[in-house]
Amino acid sequence: MQLMPSIKAKQKQSLIITPQLQQAIKLLQMTNLEIKQFLDDQALENPFLDVDHSDAEQPIAATSDHQNADHQMADAATEAPASLTELTPENNALSDDPTENSDMDNRYSSSEHDTVTHTSSQSSGHNPGHGDDVDWMGQIANPEPGLHAKVISQIELAIAPEHAGVAYMLTDMLAPTGWLDTPLDQIATQTGLSEDRLEAVLAELQHLEPVGVFARNLAECLKIQAIDADCYDHVMAVVLDHLDVLGKGDIASLARKADCDHDTIIDALTTIRSFNPKPGEAYSNDLPPLSEPDVIVRKTADGWAVDLNRSTLPTLHIKEGYADAIAENMKSTGQSDQNEFIANAMGSARWLKRALEQRNETTIKICGEIVRQQQDFMKYGMEALKPMLLKTVADAVGMHESTISRVTNGTVINTPRGTFSLKAFFSVSIVSDQGEGNMAATAVRTRIQHLIKSENPKKPLSDSDIASEISDQGITLARRTVAKYREMLRIPSSSERRRLGRMQMIG
Repeated sequence: MQLMPSIKAKQKQSLIITPQLQQAIKLLQMTNLEIKQFLDDQALENPFLDVDHSDAEQPIAATSDHQNADHQMADAATEAPASLTELTPENNALSDDPTENSDMDNRYSSSEHDTVTHTSSQSSGHNPGHGDDVDWMGQIANPEPGLHAKVISQIELAIAPEHAGVAYMLTDMLAPTGWLDTPLDQIATQTGLSEDRLEAVLAELQHLEPVGVFARNLAECLKIQAIDADCYDHVMAVVLDHLDVLGKGDIASLARKADCDHDTIIDALTTIRSFNPKPGEAYSNDLPPLSEPDVIVRKTADGWAVDLNRSTLPTLHIKEGYADAIAENMKSTGQSDQNEFIANAMGSARWLKRALEQRNETTIKICGEIVRQQQDFMKYGMEALKPMLLKTVADAVGMHESTISRVTNGTVINTPRGTFSLKAFFSVSIVSDQGEGNMAATAVRTRIQHLIKSENPKKPLSDSDIASEISDQGITLARRTVAKYREMLRIPSSSERRRLGRMQMIG
């Protein structure tokens, strides 16, 4: 059979994701702060967009005048916010339009600043006024410098100029604990520097504060602190060289190795406990700050209300009048060639506003359904968390699982039980013999954690004991499942907890 090229016409249907649809999907995944930055960027490119940050700047009083504050925030509000029960009748998802519900306004209280102002005025003995001598700048927190900033400020003074470049390089490699985790031979291979020079610079850096910084392991970190405290002697050297023996609580073996009595080892152990094994963790300012919640859940007289956090979510307005004025001016001057730009810019602005409203509506729907299904958690805490899957929420709100996943991936929700990622509410189920249904794996892990916290340190519970106790509560749980959950919680085994308890009693 002869093969030859040919041209054929073929018709088929396919889904094309337009740039606008791609942007709408990205909006679903953005947090409030990311939305705020995105809208600011869009406003710089589109002259007909106006981003209103007034909600973020308006203080909200968390006092007995709560209802009055709500009416001041939402000029168009005429009714009290609907409760979660009313919004989800007969197990349906939220159906109200968030763009028409004034209760979506921010409920994130800034009363802490008001409290500071009120306290300062009371302490001064008079009412605040324009003529008061109030040190407002003094009330602003002056944070301590981060670990890297603190070390760099000392390098400029304590390290020789010819070693400064290497010192800055090693500072960039510091772990958050303050240790230098990268081996010197690896650094020498990467940089071409000799290990002798690296050792010399490292020895100088280990004299900086915080004491113990630039240590390469636990023993070296404790040794640096012992030398600084002028307590590094033969006994201390033996103990630090045999930390594995110390971890087992074998004091008699350490006493034999150091050729001293039992009490001398105990004194060295007491001194070691006063040291900081991770000196860098005290300087956490280099870490990114915790994000504010995107959604806030609060208890009302009629149930639970779900609100968007307007302190981090601005309002988008379209300058319709400005666009009409420009178009009229161009029409009168005969500059009709610019009408296409105005039309495109206005079309983009209107689409962005609709996409943002749809994003807010979707977020409220999904969060409302999650809260409706997890009302026991809101009342009683983590042990009452129910098992829930993405499909469960997707079926309830009439959306695809991928949409639920996008919204819950980065959204942070503030509840009466704390601030959590929405992902934390999704958990697989553990079979329960009780008539109340299955239990979430997260709730089971919380029970395991509580059992271990309340155990006798002299006789810690084994994984089998924990599995037996939880099974007695009607939850079918195997020993290996307890071991897996215990490791997820970073809780040591019963034998290690017994050794730790013995060490505590020795001290």
